[in-house]
Amino acid sequence: MKIITELGLKKSTDGRKYKFAIFECESCKTKVEKIRRDGLSAKFCSHKCYAEKREKRGAYKRKIIISKYYYIYSPEHPNAIGTKKLYIAEHRLVMENHIGRFLTKNEVVHHKDENTLNNSIENLQIMTPSEHVKLHKTNSKREINGKFKI
Repeated sequence: MKIITELGLKKSTDGRKYKFAIFECESCKTKVEKIRRDGLSAKFCSHKCYAEKREKRGAYKRKIIISKYYYIYSPEHPNAIGTKKLYIAEHRLVMENHIGRFLTKNEVVHHKDENTLNNSIENLQIMTPSEHVKLHKTNSKREINGKFKI
């Protein structure tokens, strides 16, 4: 907000002395008396003014990343995940669009180059969960102590 007039020291409602000033709200042009330091940092004269002028936003983002995977906002999808069932993994959507049907719970979409953010159809492959585990275990080697590398 912009200072119009300095009022000097005045007692506030709690009995302490503060420097007061009259400010003009830049959004609604209302003149307001405030403690000087509070008015300098304020952007609006009141919560009501802020609520009217703030930028409205949607409730959900269209695309998010969860655990290194892209998820798309799609509440109408029957296999959507989350507490409110709003998001579906992008790689599953790409594969469903390619084959023309919904994937079942027994179908896993594997990323061939193991880059989970690369969801081009050339990089995706449908597998059963057991095939998927076998594929990843054949590529893993044991360390000297006998444990598998992660």
